[in-house]
Amino acid sequence: MTTGNATNWKNVNNWHWVEKNVFPWAKDYLTENLQGTSASDGDVTVSVDTVRSVTGDVDINQRKGKVLTIYDIAMTLEWKGEGFGTTAAGKIELPEYMHDTDLDDLEYEITVDSSNSDRDKIKAVVRAKLIPAIKEQLRQFSKAVVEEHIKDVYIPPENMTGHPTLRPYQPKPPVAEKVSAPAQTKKAVLGGVTTIKQTVEFKATAQDIYITLLDAGRVSAWTRGPAQISPKADTDFSILGGNITGKLVTLTPNETIIQKWRLKSWPADHYSTVTMTFEQGSDATTLKVVQDNVPIGEKDITEENWKEYYWRPIKSTFGFGGLL
Repeated sequence: MTTGNATNWKNVNNWHWVEKNVFPWAKDYLTENLQGTSASDGDVTVSVDTVRSVTGDVDINQRKGKVLTIYDIAMTLEWKGEGFGTTAAGKIELPEYMHDTDLDDLEYEITVDSSNSDRDKIKAVVRAKLIPAIKEQLRQFSKAVVEEHIKDVYIPPENMTGHPTLRPYQPKPPVAEKVSAPAQTKKAVLGGVTTIKQTVEFKATAQDIYITLLDAGRVSAWTRGPAQISPKADTDFSILGGNITGKLVTLTPNETIIQKWRLKSWPADHYSTVTMTFEQGSDATTLKVVQDNVPIGEKDITEENWKEYYWRPIKSTFGFGGLL
C-alpha cells in the first residue's frame, strides 16, 4: 500500500529472510475445506464429517524475492458413510503431510467403527473415492497459503518507492533460538579430545547437498533462521543464532568441504576440524563426516546435534529423505 511518497516496506528489495507463522490460519483453512468433502460410488456415499484435530507447523518464508511454504502437519478426520442398507463411521489418520509430500505417496490410515462386511465395503469406498477427494483439497493448500499471506513477507518491486514510514513486519524468532539450541554444557574446560564419524545418505545429487550446506538461502531454510555463510574458502560462518560458528578452510565443489567448527559452549577459541566427503551414487549421495578435535565431554552432545540440527531438517525441508 502506497500513500503519497510513503511505502509499507517490509524488506527492501526482498533481500532478507522473512518468516511468518501461519498455523492458526492454516488450521482454520484445512478444517473449512476438508470438512464436508464427499464422494460416492453407485448408491454408496461417504464424506468427511468432522476435522477432529490439526497439529504441526506452517510457515511462509521469503528471501531474495523467492517465496516458499514450509509445513509439517498431522490431521485426524472423522468420516461417515451410507450404503448397502446400513451406515458406517470411522477415522482417517494423516500422520505426516509436509510441504514436500508427493500426494500420490500421502500416508493415511482408515478405520471403521463396529466393523462388519457391509461397513467394510463402505470403508473401501472411503479408500477408493474419498481419499482422492481429500488429496485434491490438499493440492490447493500451498497455493492458498501464498495467496493469503504473501503480502506480509513480500512487496512488489513497483511499490518500493519513497521511504518506509510504517512499522515493518517482525517475523517470529528463529526456531533455533525459540526452542532448545544445540545442547550446551555448564563448564567450558578442555580436557581430552576425540573424533566423531558419521555417514548420512541423501536422495539427492552431490551438488544438491554441497549447495544446501553452503548457500545462505538454503541454510536459512533448514535452520529456520538467518545464516551467515557463503561457498567461499577462507570465510567465516555463523548459524543457529551464533551457536555454531567457524571457518570454511577448503572447498572442492561437490566433493569435499573442510571447515573449522565449534559450539558456542566450547572452551574459548577451541575449534574442531570437520571434513565432509561426498560420494555420488546412481540414485543417492553418501556424505561421510569426520570431526577431529572434539572435546571428549562434548562427544555425545555433538553427535546428536549433527542429526538434530543438520541431517533431519535438511531432509525434511528439501525432501532429501534417506537413511541416517
